[in-house]
Amino acid sequence: MIRSKVPYALTLSAIFCSALLMGMECPMTPDMGNMNDNGNMNDNDNDNMGGANLSAVVTDIDVRHDGRVAAGDGIIAYGTGAFSGVDYIELGDTTGRGIANSDNFRASSFVVLGKKIILVGTDFSITIFDTENDTTENIPLTDIRLQNIPIGVTSSGQIRGDGTYVGTMSDDGEVDDGKIVKVIDVSGANANIISFDVNPPSQPDQLDVDASNPHVAVVDGDTFYVYDIENPNTAPMEFDVSAEGGIEDTQIQFKNGLILYHAFVNGEGTLAKVLDTSDGTVTDLGENPADAQLCLAQSGAFIYFVDRDANDSIGGDQRSAIGTLPNVTPTLAGDEQVTNGTDNLGRFGWAFNCTITPDGDFYFLCGGDSIGTSSWLQVSTGGAFTLLPDPSGLDDNLRASDAHATNNLVAFKMGRNTDTTLAYIQIP
Repeated sequence: MIRSKVPYALTLSAIFCSALLMGMECPMTPDMGNMNDNGNMNDNDNDNMGGANLSAVVTDIDVRHDGRVAAGDGIIAYGTGAFSGVDYIELGDTTGRGIANSDNFRASSFVVLGKKIILVGTDFSITIFDTENDTTENIPLTDIRLQNIPIGVTSSGQIRGDGTYVGTMSDDGEVDDGKIVKVIDVSGANANIISFDVNPPSQPDQLDVDASNPHVAVVDGDTFYVYDIENPNTAPMEFDVSAEGGIEDTQIQFKNGLILYHAFVNGEGTLAKVLDTSDGTVTDLGENPADAQLCLAQSGAFIYFVDRDANDSIGGDQRSAIGTLPNVTPTLAGDEQVTNGTDNLGRFGWAFNCTITPDGDFYFLCGGDSIGTSSWLQVSTGGAFTLLPDPSGLDDNLRASDAHATNNLVAFKMGRNTDTTLAYIQIP
């Protein structure tokens, strides 16, 4: 195993970055930009409002504060109940369209791919609902019987989807073929279940799917088992990263053969790392320790959150770090407060949850679960994070949680505390 650790270097150009108005720490570009009245350099005339001219649509549809929200191709699915209940809309709808037997499906565990919603039954089953044709396909429990159903939208161990593939982990004692790792291809009229011949040594902890380089990565202890979806009879590649600090329980992110994950190293803490499955190289991201959620887009764009010392944490928010792999040196959020003189309303570029459009054009930050005073929906195109106006008129800016983005759409919950409604932005 080759380890390449890339330390962060504070360059002279970084010193001159506009931390106040840009809300980020970043290298100076040759275009020196505009000097504002207080002498801080502002290289994009950013007033921390407007969010690249994006505007939100408020549906006034109640959505459970701790339920999932997921966007697809012109559709959005959302959890409606404390434990079960899922509904969906098409863009422009003002009420949910309804899913038959909705109360049989977990409110925080589903995937949306294109026009299809892959639902998790309260009996650990999988159901595929095709919204375009209004058809439902139930996968027999003898074929796929999930080993568990995690609680919480961002909990690891959920089913995971990418492209037309859904990755699942079955209880080997409950399915007829005894196969644990299975991928469902939902591209056709009927589901195609791909079972992998070689099981991991024990019931795995979590997984993720990479559709562009069709593989599924499974975590079992401190080892990644990476299966080739196109060659399911082949044994998985094995990457034992115990010497790198193992694998923490944060949900991994797998795109283009790269796995973004958390490890824990004694004396250093939780570290954000990336595994290149083409050669087994493990690289530390440029700023560590880390905390909170990880996000990785098809383009290689990433978001993670640093936790180097007390200056990287305010309440439940962490300082974000963004960039694009294979470059592991991130751009860090600065310390500009949303409202001068108080951290109660948060800082630009600080959050706990994230999502990125697959093409990497837009980075989003938001809150999670219930919506607090600093749970702003923040947006970046690679530089400063900015806020969006609240179309409901409740505030100057939009507060949101649990956002999920496609290239054309970002869906989220907006509101206050546990009183949340469904909203979305169509991305131009």
